[in-house]
Formats: sequence, C-alpha cells, structure tokens
Amino acid sequence: MENLFLIVLLCAVAVVITGYGTFNNRQRNKYIERCIRESYGAPNTRVFKDGEYKHIPGYHKNHPSEYEVDDITWNDLDMDSVFMEANRTQSSAGEEYLYHLFRAPLTDVLQVEEFLRDMEPKIAHYMDNEADRVDMQLTMNKCGRTGKYSIYDYLNNLEIIADENFNQDVWLLLMYGVAVFVMFINFGIGAVAFAALLMYGGVTYFTKKRRIEPYIISFAYVFRVINGANIICSKKQSVIEAEQKRLKELGRQMNSFSRFSYLIMSRNSGTGNILEILLDYVRMFFHLDIIKFFQMRDQLGKHWDDIDEMLTIMGKIDSALAIASYRAYLGNYCQPEFVYGDNNDSCSDYEAKAIYHPLLTNPVVNDVNLTRGIILTGSNASGKSTMLKTVTVAAIMAQSIGTVPADSYRAPAFRVYTSLALNDDIFAGESYYMTEIKSLKRILDHGSDEGAPILACVDEVLRGTNTIERISASSIILENLSKVKGRILAATHDLELAELLKDYYDNYHFEETIEGNDISFEYKMVKGPATSRNAIKLLEIVGYDKNIIDKANEMARGYEENRRYT
Repeated sequence: MENLFLIVLLCAVAVVITGYGTFNNRQRNKYIERCIRESYGAPNTRVFKDGEYKHIPGYHKNHPSEYEVDDITWNDLDMDSVFMEANRTQSSAGEEYLYHLFRAPLTDVLQVEEFLRDMEPKIAHYMDNEADRVDMQLTMNKCGRTGKYSIYDYLNNLEIIADENFNQDVWLLLMYGVAVFVMFINFGIGAVAFAALLMYGGVTYFTKKRRIEPYIISFAYVFRVINGANIICSKKQSVIEAEQKRLKELGRQMNSFSRFSYLIMSRNSGTGNILEILLDYVRMFFHLDIIKFFQMRDQLGKHWDDIDEMLTIMGKIDSALAIASYRAYLGNYCQPEFVYGDNNDSCSDYEAKAIYHPLLTNPVVNDVNLTRGIILTGSNASGKSTMLKTVTVAAIMAQSIGTVPADSYRAPAFRVYTSLALNDDIFAGESYYMTEIKSLKRILDHGSDEGAPILACVDEVLRGTNTIERISASSIILENLSKVKGRILAATHDLELAELLKDYYDNYHFEETIEGNDISFEYKMVKGPATSRNAIKLLEIVGYDKNIIDKANEMARGYEENRRYT
C-alpha cells in the first residue's frame, strides 16, 4: 500500500512539473507573439550580444557572386547600420540571407526584375495580412538563431572530426544488450555489469559531448529548420505555394537525415519537463545523441545541397517578412524602376524624387537627376557627404530589397563604389594619401571592366596632399572617371575643380544661412557651384580670438584678388 501511494505521489509530481513547464512555454509564446506584433513598423531595437554579429556573413561567404559591395564601400556607407535597421528577421537563416542581399546586390537588370517579381507578392501579402505575417514570423522564430557562429561555419569545419567515429558507442549499446541477456541467466552478474556500463557511459559521455557539442548545436538548428519547413508546408498561404512545394520535396529527400532527430534537437530547457529530464539521462548513459550525430555527419555530404536550398528558401521568406516591416517603418518609400543602357554603351539617367537617407530621423528630401556626373561643392557641414551616401545607399537598396527611401526611383542596375571615409593604414605602413590613391585607382580599374555601369562617389579628392598637386591630379583623375560607363559624384571644397571640369560634370552645391553668430543649413541641393565659404566664420562662432579671425579674412581676400597669399 505504501509503495502504491509513493508511485501515485511521484506521478502527481511529474504531472505538476510537466504542467508548469507547459504553462511557461505558453506564456513565453504569448510574449514572443506580443513582441512581434509591437515591433512591426517600429524602430529596430535589437541589440547584439558580444560577438553575435560575426555569424551574419556566413551565408554570403558560402554563396560568392559576380559582384559584391567591397569592404571600402560597405564601411564608407555604414552599411552595417543600414542592414541592421532593415533586419527584422526572426531566424539566423533569415538574417544571413538578408545580409547577402545587401552585400551582393544584383547588377543585371533582368535578374533584378526577376528576383523582385518573386519577392514583391510575398512582401505585399505580409504587409496587408497581419494574421499570416504573425503566424509566419512565429514559425521563423521557432527556427531560432545559431549564436556567435553561422551554421555554415560549423558545417564547413566538420572535416576537423572527419576521422572520428561512433564505433565505441555502438559497442556500448551492444554490451548493454549482453548485460541484459546475462541477467536472465545470472541476475547478479548481469546487474553488476549493467551498472558498470552505466558508470562507464556516464563518465565518457561528457568528454565526447564537449568534443562535438558545437556541431550538435548547429545540427539542432538544421533540425529546427526542417521542422519549421514542415510547419510552413502546413500553412494555407498561396503566396508561398511554390516554396511550400519545393520544401516538401526537400523534406522527403531528408527523411533519413531527420529520423530520430529528437535525440539531438530536444534539450532540457529548464522548464521542468519530466520527459526532457529523463531523456537527458538516457542520452548520457546510452550515448544516443552521439551515435545520431556521427550518423548525421556521414549523411551530410549527401544532403548538403538540400540543406543549403532549404536554408535559402527559409531565408527568403523570413527576409520578405523583414522587408514588409521595414517598409512600414520607413513610411515613405517606393519600389524601383530599372532601365537599360542606351545604344552608345553608356548608361541611362539616374532619376530620384524626394530621396533621403534611411538612417536620418528627420531627413530633408532632394530630387536627383544624373544625366552625367556631378561636382558637389558647398561649405563645411552643409550636407555634401550625406548626399553622396544617399544616392549610393539608395542604389544598393533598390537592387537588393526593392525598397528605396524616395517618392520615385528610376535608374540602371549599378556596381557601387565609394572613396569617402578613408584612414591611414598604420598596419600596412601607408599614409592617408597612399590609401586614397589606391582607393581611387580601384574605381578607375572597375570602370574599365565589362558589365554593369558603375555608380561611384568620391569625397574631397586627394585631400591628403598639397593644394597645387591636389587640384592638378584631381582634375585629371575626375576627367578620366567621367569617361567610364556610369555616373560619378564628387564632393569638394576646391571651387577650382568645378570650373576646370564644367565640360565633364554638372555643378551643384549646398547653401547655408549665417545670421550673427548662428549658422543654419537647408540641406537642399542647388544647381551651380558654391558661392560662399564658412570655414573662417565657424572659427568665429566657436569663439576664436578676433585677431585670428581678422587676419584669416584678410589673407583670404588677398588671395581672391591676387591669386597669391600676402
């Protein structure tokens, strides 16, 4: 009777613990759903933990493309920040794929249009259908993230344990069987042997588990992706019908890969689920997850392309969800219209109405019409550099996510290059000037390549050298850049360049208004070269001595009158 009471009590405790874990899971799911609903169209508040960001280029590194935004351009334009604001994905597959879109924008008009024809119905559907969007985001959220390392990092490093096998673990299972058989002949000996095997299994388990734990984590993510794909296939969302069909085919091909995946996929999450706790002990003593891991490793070569395609499809759907939320956040955006080059093998115009930089909170919009390159002049802090970045970032966004912060956008598909925020390379022992001329040369070299036209922006050409050589060399470099297939935008304080290059570039400038000791900027691009300077006035505004201001003004006037300093 006492034994019966003890059994009933243990069962009751198990039910309570399991029920509590289930309750916690439901609460967590409700919290995630609430966060997803509230974050739609809101500023992106996600903060990456230490080192977590470095996994994001994983998909991109394993899918090389004909053109990619190089490191100089990516850093010049602060594309990490642009990407992060657009990154409203719920899974590692999604954010790695979205990063790839930004890092490798398509440069063939036909390919861009084909890609956007595929993506646009999904984006539009999720913008208009909240229930489907939230449902799909919850599914992606269940796939989760991989932490500091990309799944591609784990899978590409499997060769490290290529020579290891699970023979000892299989022998352990066989010995358990032998011990059980001996129990029927001599229970004492069999029980002692079984206990010894349990002790051996427990002791050796953690050493082996530590060895393969990083890979188990990555495979667990693959299983979550497979499970997520199965859930996606069960949804009644016609907008992803083609993706569902393909995911079903891939799922059938990976049945053997997925069989008994629960051994690896399930982990005791601390919710108190009695079944998960018991399964942890089963793993520890019988090494079932280790055996499954090595079986999976052996099958991986057969299914790698299937896994990669599944990750791509999942990433594309998650990216469509993120773009829908990003568009709602931007509010004012347009879908790009792409045009082809003319018969003279140059490129068509770049036309944008009310364009602005996506990272600005209260942006001033401008119209940009590039029938040829432009020289942009203006005083300090007037908006020249921001305009260069606005034009180039818009091109990348147009050719990657089909979303431009503007009222309208019409342009070819460009290869984008910049030379803006360069620094001395102290590790290579190079001066600023050497870094700059190499950066400019790469633009000239790419301008002579076959393929899409280039869109290049240069800020303060050759600022790292003296005035006479700077203007002389800059004018010749910009003249040669004007002859490449594409559009070149250059910002400069040297008004002489605007005059020297007027036959090759259109002139635009930004203006400021100075009233007393107050200076204000309109940030509107105006036709023609700049007619004012503010460098000395800014010295006065921040409180420099009047004697310094007067002498600086006198020298400036003397140079303007005599073309020499006195």
